[in-house]
Amino acid sequence: MKRYVGTCFRSILILCLILPILTGIICSLASCDHREFLYELPSKRQPVTVEFDWSSDPGANPEGMTVYFFRMNSTSSTPIVYDMKGREGGSLNLIPGLYAAIAHNSDSDRHGFTGYDSYHEFGIRLNDHRNIGDLHSNSNLYPRIDNERIAHSPDSMWVGSISMFEIKAPDPTVSTKAAPVIIRFVMQPVVAHYTFHITNPINFNNSLSVSATLSGMAGTIHPARGVKGEETVTHFFNMTPTADGNLYGEFLTFGHCGGDSIISKADNDGSHILIIHATLSNGKKWNSVHDVTDQIHNSRVQDCVIKLDSVSFPKSSAGGGFSPTVGDWSGNREEVGM
Repeated sequence: MKRYVGTCFRSILILCLILPILTGIICSLASCDHREFLYELPSKRQPVTVEFDWSSDPGANPEGMTVYFFRMNSTSSTPIVYDMKGREGGSLNLIPGLYAAIAHNSDSDRHGFTGYDSYHEFGIRLNDHRNIGDLHSNSNLYPRIDNERIAHSPDSMWVGSISMFEIKAPDPTVSTKAAPVIIRFVMQPVVAHYTFHITNPINFNNSLSVSATLSGMAGTIHPARGVKGEETVTHFFNMTPTADGNLYGEFLTFGHCGGDSIISKADNDGSHILIIHATLSNGKKWNSVHDVTDQIHNSRVQDCVIKLDSVSFPKSSAGGGFSPTVGDWSGNREEVGM
């Protein structure tokens, strides 16, 4: 009986010593995690209304928009991303805090992203053009300028950014529901329309398949900084005959030369080389090289019109081959076994 009483007493004494320690540990853990957990609950998020101002391009009609919210002074560098249908905006909820944000239309698959975790470094980068066969690999048949990558031209694109705004926590003394915070993006068009005209093409006929490349074009834009990235790329496009016997081509672009404003006309020293590629029905390749830098830099508007006159194409013989002379054509002649 004495042994039993002594054992119980010791057990109670140990429990009394351990219990306060365990209680302190549990309370400490609860105070660290519980507050953050409650703070992240949807009930603690605040209503936000996103609006887009299209006054710079009233006719813009994107199918959808994407908005990136960069939470400042947060341990997480990954932005919060929302997709919205149409161009009107919508409603969402955000955790209280300081934010920066970027918006762009989401109805194109011709671009990727760079600097995704940083508001200032976030960039929209044109994807490589993967549907042009030997243009990527055969520099003998298709000359390249400065080894620029051949990138897709962009689809129509608009961007907007807000450097800082605050979502405030609700006032616990106010019982009424907080009015939504309005976030308004001023959307700017960031693509230009380039057109190419070859008038009076010499020796051109329907046996020729004609395409072209233009070098020195911007490959990336940074919406937060309002500039084009430093990388320049080459764009590829087809040229088609017109009813009056001339040739025409076009593409959209982020503009020319890296490092300049994404919404204003640039004035810089970059060069732009237009290479016309011709393929005859027998597979032979010809290239004609033209420096069009002045035409692009001297354009008074973003949408450049580039004109060439009397470009001499290789002359086809009755059998579909080449004649020994090609006039003032400049380029490389490639022999193909028959």
